Amino acid sequence: MYELEHTELSEKVYHLLKKKILNREFVGGQRLDMNDLSQKMNISRTPLKDAVNRLVLEGLMEVKPRSGTFVASLNISDIEEVSDIRLMIEMWCVSHLTELKAQKLAGTLEEILESCKETLTVEPFPFENFLELDVRFHHEIVQAADNQRMLEQYRSINSFLHAARIYFFQSYERSYSGHDEHIAIVQAIKRYDLQDACAKLEEHIRNSKINMIDHLSENGGGL
Repeated sequence: MYELEHTELSEKVYHLLKKKILNREFVGGQRLDMNDLSQKMNISRTPLKDAVNRLVLEGLMEVKPRSGTFVASLNISDIEEVSDIRLMIEMWCVSHLTELKAQKLAGTLEEILESCKETLTVEPFPFENFLELDVRFHHEIVQAADNQRMLEQYRSINSFLHAARIYFFQSYERSYSGHDEHIAIVQAIKRYDLQDACAKLEEHIRNSKINMIDHLSENGGGL
């Protein structure tokens, strides 16, 4: 019974902290006093620590030794550099697909797109669900290359981008246009036109980068 109650409490704390970050009640670079939060929420440190650990993995918080716990910051330079690395990895993976792997990948991506399509019809727009599907879409592209080290590197940079993408995907319009771009990528992969697939992928990732940078600029150049 205790484990169940602890898990439920940790889940509630996680969602509360995440909501405060997304609503910018907690801003990038802000130091959070764990003792103060524990007292205000009337909870022990254990469920609070579990919630923080989840947010660290998502890239929304960071723990600095001997300094404390902070809301993660992102700036335009971070987005530019990490997006470019992401682009290189994904384009390499697409360009090295065999025809058999391309057809298998296209089938997997089409299933994800069907779920995305359903998500886009829900009101209010469940952007977190859409973001999870978007992450899966791009993860499948990299996983299709069967290169474990590359996949690990990709996961690392994806975690870094996660915070910005959470803000970014609250926009229904951008999510909808991104879905259309995904469809074009899958169509090119399905007909085994890897050159066009890479071109469509490059356009998609660059559009995402530009939109994230614009969003950051509107928030003073950082989050």
